[in-house]
Amino acid sequence: MAVRNADQETLFRVGPGTPSGEVFRRYWLPVETSANLGGGRGPVVPSTKNPIRIKVLGEHLVLYRDSSGQAGLLAEHCSHRGTSLYYGRVEDDGLRCLYHGWKYDRAGNCLETPAEPPESNFRRTVQHSAYPCIEIGGLIFAYMGPSEKKPPFPRYPQLWRKDGICVVGKGNRIQNSNVFLQTLDNILDVWHREIAHGWYKGTPPVYGIHYARGDEPATPIKFERTPWGACYATLQNTREPGVYEYHETHGVLPGQRSGQLGGSTMNWAVPMDDYTTRWFGVSFYPYDADGNVPDSALRRMAQDTPTDAGGPFYDGWFEDVGHWWNLGHPARQGQIWEDEAIMSSQGPEERNRLPDWDKWRLATSDRGLILMHELWEEQVERVQEGLDPLGIIRGSEADQIIPIPSENMHLNWEEGMRLFNMSLEERIERRLKQIESR
Repeated sequence: MAVRNADQETLFRVGPGTPSGEVFRRYWLPVETSANLGGGRGPVVPSTKNPIRIKVLGEHLVLYRDSSGQAGLLAEHCSHRGTSLYYGRVEDDGLRCLYHGWKYDRAGNCLETPAEPPESNFRRTVQHSAYPCIEIGGLIFAYMGPSEKKPPFPRYPQLWRKDGICVVGKGNRIQNSNVFLQTLDNILDVWHREIAHGWYKGTPPVYGIHYARGDEPATPIKFERTPWGACYATLQNTREPGVYEYHETHGVLPGQRSGQLGGSTMNWAVPMDDYTTRWFGVSFYPYDADGNVPDSALRRMAQDTPTDAGGPFYDGWFEDVGHWWNLGHPARQGQIWEDEAIMSSQGPEERNRLPDWDKWRLATSDRGLILMHELWEEQVERVQEGLDPLGIIRGSEADQIIPIPSENMHLNWEEGMRLFNMSLEERIERRLKQIESR
């Protein structure tokens, strides 16, 4: 498969009406963390955190919370004469524009136009752009597509499990690259995980993934399509002889990564625009044997960015870290600096850091990338034909937890190969039994 500029110039764009933008708009997307938006149930209290500005899929939006405690997401600029609603006043039942007092509820209905005559019904002719929101697991999700296509909210186990605690990031990781460089190109890139995130840590590499070292057989690697996207599985070396790591990571459409032990984490890459991506993440921790929050969760909660390794993030942090050798910098922990370096430097500033795809030379190690590109192009075609993209669940199945069988565990070779050789259907069934046993 060749990746060419002519094709990618169309697919990388995510604004309204673009092919990829329309695919993203068929899914529920996280747009903010609950903690970052002020307000709550009861009388509205003035706050610098309510309303707030956000940018999603190239659209400038304002997010607010009324006295019901529910979040509303409106187009930023007033339907009257365009003043930003970010400077408006949150009231019990809506958001009022600073300029002429037009007030909108969460559905975009214009409730009042105080400068118009009292008997005027002009407000009934106004429908401001608004998107429905759902708040769950410490994240605020929005659906930005056609109302008649709105799907049920997906029941990801990281958000819906009741036998533990959900730890949410702060949403302050903003990556200076197009979303597809991180998701289609990166999520199933096994070798970048080994090299970029493994060889440059200041310690001897583990060489977890290899083509045979000494008496060790080559690392088993496989890629599979799934009901929600695609995945890879590996059985790789660890530093302990005779102990192997079975690792399974799922790319969940439109831009999510599910992984870690028992599929405990979910990270969303959400396009702010064509060239910038914002990350949201949650990690689920089961209660311990005594029904208490485990110490591991408490330690994670105390970190600055509990589900996005690294930080603290601030303007200019990436340049402050410097090059790969600056391991001691506090913002160099985890994988974030490495991802920023490899994603945001594929093209020059005048191309908004986009690569020159015509010059790419894809190789055998790019199987995951190729699979994800094929998968995305299929979803573009499905949406253009009026169909749901992959992973949208309707009907009675929408009430069930989604059994994504992500794993990350240490085993001996025989146990690891037994798991590696299971079919996807067998692993899904295994995951369902784990869910039902809680």
